[in-house]
Amino acid sequence: MMLRTKAAFRLALCLSVSACTGSHEKFTATSDGSNVLNVADAAIAGGNVNMALNISRSVLARDPHNLDALYHEGAAYYAMGRCEDAIAAYQRALQSDPHSSQAQTGIGRCLIRRNALEAERAFTSAVADDPDNAAAQSDLGVARALGGDFNGAIEPLQKSLLLAPGNTATETNLGLVLALSGDSADALQYLGPLAISPNATPKVRADYALALVGAGRQDEAWHVLAVDLPPDKLRAALHGYEALLSYQTKPDHKADRATQAVRPPTDDAPNVQLANEATF
Repeated sequence: MMLRTKAAFRLALCLSVSACTGSHEKFTATSDGSNVLNVADAAIAGGNVNMALNISRSVLARDPHNLDALYHEGAAYYAMGRCEDAIAAYQRALQSDPHSSQAQTGIGRCLIRRNALEAERAFTSAVADDPDNAAAQSDLGVARALGGDFNGAIEPLQKSLLLAPGNTATETNLGLVLALSGDSADALQYLGPLAISPNATPKVRADYALALVGAGRQDEAWHVLAVDLPPDKLRAALHGYEALLSYQTKPDHKADRATQAVRPPTDDAPNVQLANEATF
């Protein structure tokens, strides 16, 4: 999370494992074309999505119903920002396998760019078809958080960590939604170790500072924020966090889940937008 203006913060939730690690979704190809699809995996990992798309198309030209190739085609289109084409590829996969958790996850990742509620439905289907899909569980938590349902986001993020322990992206997201739901003590358990890690990012430190403010430890939050913010921004940041947490944790507060944003009641309070920045 980074300070964007004096009165606005963006709380960015990285979608799934790949969003924060810079890696891609690994597909397991078992049918004809598996070797070349492994090359497509490497192409996506290296940022050569055109090669990955051409490889998946070559397999599909011979075998139009090859699920693995359809997954790769969808992933390549997604990486290119062509979400409608990606959704079409995943929908063709669902025609062959109506219970494909992988296809539903891919659709959800495209939908989340425009509507968190639609994405949540896709991820709900994905985890219903495969409860052990750690990425889909994490994505479901992110979709709920993007829609303002922080309490509802906690359980799938926790399930994802049980399935894939130690995933930094999911730990960060879980810590953030815990803080926004009013559980700063548990949030600190996740964010504290990440924030003092040599690999800590400004976002992780900012999320940690938010949890510290929620726990009433403003002095510590000041020192954490001072690593990344100039002195003239620190007081405004702390006041913004206080206003944000006060608003989010009001018993009668209900987030507007249709807007995929949580807007505090005054212009002086931070404008929070939980945004997907995922890539495969």
